[in-house]
Amino acid sequence: MSSRTVRRARLVLAALVIGWFFSPPQWRYAVPLWLPFLVALALEVEFGIGGWFRAARQAPRDPGRAPQAVDLERFGWEGEQPEEDDPAFWASQPVPKVRHSWLRRLAVSLAVIAFVGLVAWGVSVRRGWSSLDQQTQAHVERIISRQAQRIAGHGVHVHCDTAGRHVGAVQEADGVAEVGGTEAWVTPGICFRLYRVAVHHDSSLFSPTGRAIAVLAHESWHLHGVSDEGIANCYAFQSGVRIGTRLGLSEGRARALMREQLADNASDSASDASYLVPAGCANGGRYDLHPGSAQFP
Repeated sequence: MSSRTVRRARLVLAALVIGWFFSPPQWRYAVPLWLPFLVALALEVEFGIGGWFRAARQAPRDPGRAPQAVDLERFGWEGEQPEEDDPAFWASQPVPKVRHSWLRRLAVSLAVIAFVGLVAWGVSVRRGWSSLDQQTQAHVERIISRQAQRIAGHGVHVHCDTAGRHVGAVQEADGVAEVGGTEAWVTPGICFRLYRVAVHHDSSLFSPTGRAIAVLAHESWHLHGVSDEGIANCYAFQSGVRIGTRLGLSEGRARALMREQLADNASDSASDASYLVPAGCANGGRYDLHPGSAQFP
């Protein structure tokens, strides 16, 4: 691998790490923390060891002024002596080539690895769901499971899928549930937003908070037995108001969150029309859970 290729790879790696740092939580949870650090380490090791082996295999060059053998083969005049109009020029010593010491190259490699390691450490320390201790995580799972149970009508367990086996960026889903069953899984990012609401009554991140509540309500309706994604969304936007208030939000705040989710449903469902709420999802419509109320959702 040439020096230019390594420099480009370093820039690409740095850009990916920075992008990963500012990416949504569910993306960060989907990518193992050690992966970018390992890639950077492998890149620098290959560059260092590969350079030493290439230097050992290369034949020493004639430091004279005359054209080198490879130049004669490429550009012609092989087997012919070049004209020597200026014998002093050909006899003079070449300008010394500036060579970077191995210490400088090692320092650059260590700096790249240190940068990636620092970013990885910054992501892992006191950030998101992984920053919570196991007792707090279990407490939050019990809270959201109770909310899901109210909708499902039977005992259920909502898991925060830290391993990413069921939900996440790979599955392109924030939540999944057994239709009519007892198990559901949501991403750690969703769990962390629900934790912020339930424990700290924090809804400052308006759209992510509304999304987290809507996902929990949506999967709860699947646990209830609703299989249609669009209908589950319609019910979720309505039930999300109650979930929000039970988690500590004011009714006005919770209703505003769910109204935004309903308003964004068309654009959010552009890639998969099955999640689009049906025509009867309106005040007094077929899927209105509270037809006697003038407020929707």
